[in-house]
Amino acid sequence: MSDDLTPALAAVQYEREFDINSTLRSVVTKLREKGVDVGGVLQEAEILPNEDQARLYIVDIRTGKSTRITQDRGNESRGCKLDYRGLAEIAHCITDAIEVGVNLIVINKFGRAESEGGGLLSCIADAVNAGIPVLTTVREPYVEAWSSFHGGLATKLAGSESAILKWCEVSCRHRSTNLLCSQSQSVAMVT
Repeated sequence: MSDDLTPALAAVQYEREFDINSTLRSVVTKLREKGVDVGGVLQEAEILPNEDQARLYIVDIRTGKSTRITQDRGNESRGCKLDYRGLAEIAHCITDAIEVGVNLIVINKFGRAESEGGGLLSCIADAVNAGIPVLTTVREPYVEAWSSFHGGLATKLAGSESAILKWCEVSCRHRSTNLLCSQSQSVAMVT
């Protein structure tokens, strides 16, 4: 695929056992070291002694602020422990990043909430509409909902850091070129 046709949306499709959160953290760190302005959210887990399930937190990439997104429902509870209010509270991390015009938005996961039409789904759409490339991740059983959402307009990435970094670099370069072109067109209209 040529650089001119690079979709502004990509997802790393991974298996449940794969440590996608460490991979994304590493990718974001490397991109920031190269001067890429990255916004969005990453996930961190806290495993407490004598608890079966981890507490999950979302971290704003730009500010480092952490927000808990799981509920304490006891060790015997089963099913999703996602706190939808906590998830709604972090949407501003993405909207703030869009407003300042970052080079790339990373959203840690297209998961249950997004597959049901909620979560950060509108943030993904807002970023793409703003012309900012979006990197996310998806695993079964949400792959079908992800495919329905993007309608064939997203890139499927392997879980390797090198594949993810290459897509990010190409997408950010494409965005920068488009920004420069639109700025020079604006200058030409003014003069």
